[in-house]
Amino acid sequence: MGIPLVLAAMNAHKRYVDVQVEGCFVLSNLAVNDDNNRAIAAAGGISVVLAAMKAHKRHADVQQNGCAALVNLAFNSANQIEIATTWGIPVVLAAMKAHKDVDVQE
Repeated sequence: MGIPLVLAAMNAHKRYVDVQVEGCFVLSNLAVNDDNNRAIAAAGGISVVLAAMKAHKRHADVQQNGCAALVNLAFNSANQIEIATTWGIPVVLAAMKAHKDVDVQE
């Protein structure tokens, strides 16, 4: 029940940085669990995270939490393919390049 609510909030409030920061944070934590990991991907969570990162390129917290969510989601091999085929790799590389002095690099 929590995953759809997080994704709905992120989709409904795309312009609000704080919603995207916290949404990516919650998804990164939920994605540690295998069942949640699959559920996030099945509900379109990878595209939601990437959309947040693309929309808020200048906000280091969105980039950091978005990268953390993608890292945790990528523990599932099917998600690795989805991240790669939805242009997630260039998004992550752009975040790393733009935010060299913060935890995005980790």
